[in-house]
Amino acid sequence: MGTRAATAAAGEAPPGQEGLILRFARLMRERYGSGIYVFGSRVRGTARSGSDYDLFAVSRAFEGTHILDRAPDWRKLWREAGGWGLSLDLRCYTPEEFKEELRGLGYLGQAKRRGELIKVKP
Repeated sequence: MGTRAATAAAGEAPPGQEGLILRFARLMRERYGSGIYVFGSRVRGTARSGSDYDLFAVSRAFEGTHILDRAPDWRKLWREAGGWGLSLDLRCYTPEEFKEELRGLGYLGQAKRRGELIKVKP
């Protein structure tokens, strides 16, 4: 994922890491209408074999739901996408929460400022 855009061509997800993320993004979009963003070592190109996948899901569907109760079936969707046995750190935000985090000093704001936040385009 060393590029700044992850996009599927002709409806087929490529094999490997990028394909896994694209398949998961499609499933999350179908289920929650969410956009998916990738950051962390997978974007920087410093991931090791045991590194987790750091993703954000952003959707209005999460409004009114406690942050820990959003996308309760994400593990099932991750496995369905091909992520069985691979660690995923997924954070689910409303669009307003996401914008707030981008402006902040936390890891999401820092990733944006470093150019290490990629929107997945399934």
